[in-house]
Amino acid sequence: MSILRRGIFGWIVVLAICFTPVVLWFMVPVQRFADFTGGMANVGQLLALVGSAMFAMDLILSARFRFIDKIFFGLDKVYLSHEWLGQWALIFLLFHPLFLIPKYSAGLAGAASFLWIGSYWPKNWGVISLGLLILLIIFTLYLRPKYNIWKWTHKFMGFAFFLASLHIWFIPSDTSVYLPLRVYMLSLAGIALLSFAYYVLFNKILVSKYKYIVSAKNLLNGSAVEIIMEPKDRPMKFASGQFMFVSFSDKATGGESHPFSITSGEGEGRVGFIAKILGDYTERLRNVSVGSEAKIEGPFGAFSYKKSKYKNQIWVAGGIGITPFLSMAKSLKKEDGYKIDLYYCVKNETEAVYLNLLRNISMFLNNDFRVFTVYSEEGVRIDADYIQKTSGRLSVGNDIFLCAPLVMIEALRKQFAAKGIPKGLIHSEEFNF
Repeated sequence: MSILRRGIFGWIVVLAICFTPVVLWFMVPVQRFADFTGGMANVGQLLALVGSAMFAMDLILSARFRFIDKIFFGLDKVYLSHEWLGQWALIFLLFHPLFLIPKYSAGLAGAASFLWIGSYWPKNWGVISLGLLILLIIFTLYLRPKYNIWKWTHKFMGFAFFLASLHIWFIPSDTSVYLPLRVYMLSLAGIALLSFAYYVLFNKILVSKYKYIVSAKNLLNGSAVEIIMEPKDRPMKFASGQFMFVSFSDKATGGESHPFSITSGEGEGRVGFIAKILGDYTERLRNVSVGSEAKIEGPFGAFSYKKSKYKNQIWVAGGIGITPFLSMAKSLKKEDGYKIDLYYCVKNETEAVYLNLLRNISMFLNNDFRVFTVYSEEGVRIDADYIQKTSGRLSVGNDIFLCAPLVMIEALRKQFAAKGIPKGLIHSEEFNF
């Protein structure tokens, strides 16, 4: 179970799929590495096979399939893996044509001609695909566009992979002459393209969504907005700590879908979330009309106090990272036997949404659920030493849950590890997508 929590099992599955072509490639009955140029070309082919398989898996990971969410133990981990896999796919595919140059061209002019578009279209499809992939990954990872622009440009990933698939199909190579390798690569390409079509091209038709009606909208402390929704027909079943993707049929927000942690407790018929007003979209959430229809995709994630080794736990929330903990706190029961310390880290008490509710839950549970506020404006900084001093419960016999900005999570994770807390006991929810 600890392996599943860290998402290692998901990576094992993905890497096995990506490197299976290498095994099949070595089974092709031809002589390898007989001379320098031939050896370089063979390395180039291997890079292409692994890079193309990674590109295919990258599309599959982006389709939000529930089974992938489970084997990675959270969609936030899936998206992090998706980001890394895309970068490695680009690296492998960038080096692929460079290793082919010694065999298929001579001199700088020949190399430039080989790497440029010519009259041979099986090669051109690969060149165009690689160029498009370079532009899209640079745009996504380094320019960091707004969410709606990122979603729109990401649609071209499917087109880039389609061109790469044509290149694989028509270019003379071991893939074209060795049937097991050909079947494997083209099957993987087909699954990737179908996943892309399912989730991107035909999302509104094929992806199942729950229909809800906005029943309330609350502005909290001037910097956050809470949306409460009631089911229009069948309600969504969720576990505390999970999140969902929500879109509204409201002119104020448009129809784009965004991820939000569920703040409702388990078993509640209604579903709510809180968004900190930081950008254009969250600013527009202020104007969502009560009565508007909402479509919900989910639930996703495995960030839950129930999926832990110990019932003694430390929860650390940074700012709007309190949202999954609100759902968890509402779901706690006296008879469950949990002993939990929640550290709520914000600038000041004004920013601490639903602090009174959390304190009331603490009183109801006879301090088996304790709330510690950490206000940065008062000069207090959260770290493992502070938690150890104030809690008195920090030990190897605790599970630790973190939901905060990524920098804060990484710093605390290192500090807890330095105190001997095993990595498998440190759980995090990272909204970095």
